[in-house]
Amino acid sequence: MMSIRTVFLAAGLAATASIGMASATDFSTLRDDSRMHSELLGASVAYLIDENCSELGLRKLRLLNKAFSLRKHAVSLGYSSKEVMAYVDSKSEQDRFRAIAEPLLASKGVVKGQEETYCAAGRAEIAKRSFAGSLLYER
Repeated sequence: MMSIRTVFLAAGLAATASIGMASATDFSTLRDDSRMHSELLGASVAYLIDENCSELGLRKLRLLNKAFSLRKHAVSLGYSSKEVMAYVDSKSEQDRFRAIAEPLLASKGVVKGQEETYCAAGRAEIAKRSFAGSLLYER
């Protein structure tokens, strides 16, 4: 299972010079940006579905393309690629997104330990053509 960090690393985003106006530890701009939030949340939802539904998988190339685009957006907010990596690699940020994604999925009928509920939620996301759904496919 690829993590968001692995996607960024695989995309070759780990090593660039620091350009940012923001400090390495102040992620408030990234945290408050609606695009960053919605796309990272969508990726978190897709990962949870992928982890728990053997019938659906992640579209890894699409995920890489989205990662490139989101990294470019984060750089436009004043962060370097290194700072973006620190943000997505942050255990507290990963925990924060999981804490948002799990109740969101529960509100859509997902029950922990019940694979079919994750599959149903994933298929609904695909049908809705949501961001999360765009990252999933039927195996």
